[in-house]
Amino acid sequence: MPSLYSTSQSHKKSGRWHVIQSLFFIFICCLAIFFFLQSSFFQVKEINVRGNKEFNTKEVVSLSGLSVGINIFKADLRQAESKVAAHPMVRTVQINRDFPARIIIEIKEREPAAVAFSGGNLVVISRDGYCLSRESSPGQANLPIITGAELDSPVPGKEIKGEKMAAALAYLQAMPVNLRAVVSEINVSDLNNIRIYTLDKAEVRFGDTERIAEKITLYQEVIRQKYDNKIEYIDISYKGNPVIKFSGKKENR
Repeated sequence: MPSLYSTSQSHKKSGRWHVIQSLFFIFICCLAIFFFLQSSFFQVKEINVRGNKEFNTKEVVSLSGLSVGINIFKADLRQAESKVAAHPMVRTVQINRDFPARIIIEIKEREPAAVAFSGGNLVVISRDGYCLSRESSPGQANLPIITGAELDSPVPGKEIKGEKMAAALAYLQAMPVNLRAVVSEINVSDLNNIRIYTLDKAEVRFGDTERIAEKITLYQEVIRQKYDNKIEYIDISYKGNPVIKFSGKKENR
């Protein structure tokens, strides 16, 4: 008659063997997965850049520090984002993995809106009020010049603060592209008498920062008209019909 003790021992040995087999199988699977993840299948073969206008793709990739051939899991995307975001022209950046072998960099660039004087330099300012660069020569002459706002040594990549600068940018942001294109100067030395000057030397008196959108609309309505005489100034600083002064003529309402 077989011993109950020997049967119990046999079951224990069998159970241990199954556990060992299971652990060994799990180890082999983990090892296989590890080597698979390290294989060339997950080497980055392509880095796509989206949303860039001023930058070319090579510049953005160079800023990120990423490169083709690295393992997609080892790429430090957060660090790459920080590097790209540090550039003054970049407003936002997001970098994602697109498995198995592609990385996508999506950026939104800051748009130059105006220039202003600071000491002996011209400061290029974005639409959202950040200093983009400091120029020793007027290389951005196609942008409106903001006058009457004092700048205290702005640093590229840093926001330019101040009530006068905010007022100038508020008007520029409210203008459609075709309207901004004909503005040569916006003067904010007096926040109750904000004025712009166009490329053809006309003056537009906006007054304060109230009803900005309404004033811009009125200005557009005026310039849509075809006048025989050159406009000297347009006054839309108060509610009501704009006052138009033509060169050598009396004011018209």
